[in-house]
Amino acid sequence: MAVTSENTSAVRTPQPPAGRQIQSWQEAEHNAAAWMRHWGYEDAQARPGGSDGGVDVRSRRALGQVKYQAAAVGRPELQRLFGARGRAMDKDLLFFTGSGYAATAVEYAAENGIALFVYGLDGSMTAVNALARRIAAAAPPPPATPAPPHPAAPAQVPASALVVAPVRKSRPGKGRIVLGVVLTAVALFIPGGDSFDPRPNRVLVTLLMLVVPAILIVSGIRETSRRRYWPTGLGLLLVDLPVAWLTNARLWHGDTTEIAVPATLTALSLTAATLLIRRNTRGTATPSGEPTP
Repeated sequence: MAVTSENTSAVRTPQPPAGRQIQSWQEAEHNAAAWMRHWGYEDAQARPGGSDGGVDVRSRRALGQVKYQAAAVGRPELQRLFGARGRAMDKDLLFFTGSGYAATAVEYAAENGIALFVYGLDGSMTAVNALARRIAAAAPPPPATPAPPHPAAPAQVPASALVVAPVRKSRPGKGRIVLGVVLTAVALFIPGGDSFDPRPNRVLVTLLMLVVPAILIVSGIRETSRRRYWPTGLGLLLVDLPVAWLTNARLWHGDTTEIAVPATLTALSLTAATLLIRRNTRGTATPSGEPTP
């Protein structure tokens, strides 16, 4: 979610919050609320101990969740904050932790407009993703102070604040393209093998087996989001297998017992493919509007 002029036009505290020792989850929540007020959410208040439903700091224009834990924050914690917003889509979402974020959490935050911050045990705050940096940059700079007579030693940055956000750089749709290339090779070589008797002919069988890899490669090239796709990809693979079996005349010679094997495998593959594709189609969006992993 972009930070608009409405989010930053309120009167703010000119100075950053005073340092404080974070030794409990209650202090972590009050520290997050103080920083939110500094960034322009002037009515931000922490409510430790209440039934927050995934929200620890509330403001008229923002919701914040604070974690006081050693483990890296994963995607489920961010999903709870996203779901707690409900239909109030105008509210900004801010997440605070004293540890770090898993790659899946950073990716989910980028897709759903959640600002990620890491706080130090001295109360300092570090922006992790681009949205968090925009929110922090919108705060007014502190008043200029006179230069010291002698060069001062550089300030020591707390180790807990030095967090490098893991960035997932793989191209969306890459897995689909790789699978499509593999199935293309299969379609070009398998129909001509000694154990394959293509019916009606090799050219038509090859074209039929190239349909699924063509779909995978084209959709992989056009894909721009990182939504879950592997169930559909696996389903399309299971569709391609029956095509190879049905067009191989050698599998359909013999008595009923011998024919039952390829027929059963064909039915099972098509059933599994249908279930996987339907599951992926239904799972791309939940009732709360958040994509599934």
